[in-house]
Amino acid sequence: MSLLYMSARSKRLLDVLLTQSDYLSLNHLAKALDVSRRTVYYDISKVNIWLEQAGLPALEIVREKGLFVPYGEREEIQAYLETDNAGQAYIFSPEERCKGIVCYIIYSESPVYLEQLTECFEVSRNTVFKDLKAVAEQLGQYELKLDYQARLGYQMAGDPVRIRALFMLYFSEMSPLFQSGAFRFFQPEKIKGYYGKMKEIEAALGINYVDGVLFSLAALIPILYRHQHPILFPGLKASEMQKTREYGLARSFFPDLPLEEQSYLALHLLGSRINTVPTEFFANPSKGYIHDLAKELITEFEKIACVVFEEREALERALFLHLSTSLYRYQYGIQIGNLMGKDVVKEYPDLFSITSAVVKKLETSIGGPIPDSEIAYLSLHFGSFLKISEGDSQRLRILIVCANGTATGNMLKREVQKLLPFAEIVDVRAAIGLMNVQDVCDLVISTVKINSVVPNIVVHPILTEFDRRGILNHKLIAPKQIEIRREQIFQVVKNYVDPRNYKELLNDLTAYLQGGIWEFEIEDKLELGLCKLLDADRIQIISGTCGWQQGIRIAGQSLIDSGSIEQRYLDAIISQLQYYGPYMFLTDRVILAHAKPEDGVNALDISFVVCKEPVIFSEERKASIIIMLAAEDQEKHLKMLQDILELVSNANTIGALLKCSSPEEALLAVHQLLGNGGDSPCPL
Repeated sequence: MSLLYMSARSKRLLDVLLTQSDYLSLNHLAKALDVSRRTVYYDISKVNIWLEQAGLPALEIVREKGLFVPYGEREEIQAYLETDNAGQAYIFSPEERCKGIVCYIIYSESPVYLEQLTECFEVSRNTVFKDLKAVAEQLGQYELKLDYQARLGYQMAGDPVRIRALFMLYFSEMSPLFQSGAFRFFQPEKIKGYYGKMKEIEAALGINYVDGVLFSLAALIPILYRHQHPILFPGLKASEMQKTREYGLARSFFPDLPLEEQSYLALHLLGSRINTVPTEFFANPSKGYIHDLAKELITEFEKIACVVFEEREALERALFLHLSTSLYRYQYGIQIGNLMGKDVVKEYPDLFSITSAVVKKLETSIGGPIPDSEIAYLSLHFGSFLKISEGDSQRLRILIVCANGTATGNMLKREVQKLLPFAEIVDVRAAIGLMNVQDVCDLVISTVKINSVVPNIVVHPILTEFDRRGILNHKLIAPKQIEIRREQIFQVVKNYVDPRNYKELLNDLTAYLQGGIWEFEIEDKLELGLCKLLDADRIQIISGTCGWQQGIRIAGQSLIDSGSIEQRYLDAIISQLQYYGPYMFLTDRVILAHAKPEDGVNALDISFVVCKEPVIFSEERKASIIIMLAAEDQEKHLKMLQDILELVSNANTIGALLKCSSPEEALLAVHQLLGNGGDSPCPL
């Protein structure tokens, strides 16, 4: 009987168990895998089938504890996983089958028959029919169609650039399965040769590419050789493309590719770099344009998010590097997105929402929409430069290893620093060329598994709650967490204890926390939405006319009365508006007035002024709604900003608020317009 490959999810479950030093409950595993407890049971049974066929001990669920793989057994499992006998068949999930079917049809030189699909995935005809229906729905999202002709089979129809982009997206998601041979239609040995050429191109350019992109491009080469459909890029001048080193290398290593396909490959090479700028493509004029665009985006983010980037020049450079390559993708549709888009939206919804508003300027500039997956990546750039609080002087040296690009690595660095303020993040590196890390760090936090004498923790590129908990409970970090928690508890109880017993109390608290019964949990995220903070006392209705300075002072008075801001905060806002003009407008009729936290903010707060008669800020700018925001740092107000952006994007907002005759009515209107924004019902 042939051994089974595990599904990706089951393999992830096993990987989690192999890296833990204690029992994990089923609830924790469910959170880690983002599945139900029932699914965890199912995956455990799949893993146990694999273990049994490999002659290894099965996983056992211990009541009230969960799962734990003893160290002796995990060494056996790890050793077996590294052998060539780890499996010869694969049980695909429905999602994997659908993506595999798409790749199969695109990769195939001829239409694909139903029987070929049933044989490849080892499922029934009815199952394949269900999968094909799901595939057709997925393709519709990318303006593609699944074409079927009797006696010929299935093939893809639509824009060839989109077809190839979809292949790249799905292939990269399931690259390990392709490389393992789980997909029978794929020829890894043939692609290995193409991959070798891609690595030679990378070396010749002296740069690094996004992890996995070269293997995906190697898999795409057979499709390029078929050249079934002409690939056209309107506006792309062949003479400019032919000046690039990327084009020259594509032509040198793949001389028998059609000219258009060489250009297509060169565009991919230009658009997938890490940390490097193509110096030849669209030379000097475009460079200046891209730099200006990066600065405009930062200014727009600062305006909307009510923050000031202290490391603005570094952020400008990061965005310049990113846009220098990604603009080609946006313009020519050579990439649909990155794999982390959904994770970014899930973990940082407020940051994503603000960035979505910011990129409207970019969309106007390039004359087309920016996909959510790319907005997610831009969100990481902005998020990684938001200021975080400083920690203490006791430092654990941590190296961040990330194979997913600069923005992701910097965002991971920021999240780890927030989680461990007492640690020193010594560097952020790619997995390529990682040597002698023991000389620079005590711990590695990595998005990929690495071989190192230094202890390492493997996490997702976008940290999950489970990742954070795993970091906090690591053997090198837990002692510091114990020290922090011990001090917190001591400060609470010391007043009720004889000072002569302080030493014994501290020793007992240490023993208690070290006893293994304490697990460090993640503090709940502070989600201060608009509906949680805004009340009727912070809303005013003005019926008559007033000047813009008076309107600003009216908006700020309730915040002064509550102690949230000082008078100098209003003075700073007025001074900025006098100097820079009315740049704080979110829409034609809504202004978001704000200054820096250090200008006199004592606590996060917000106020609304509804002006029946528009307040004139300039000939072009008149406000019906004045919103004043007091932000005490660069993070806590982001959820509230997300709500504000949702509110002002609603075409009914201004009309609804102008109809209100009292603050209570206006507050109710805000709640109704936001659908309560996930907050508690309006307290009226």
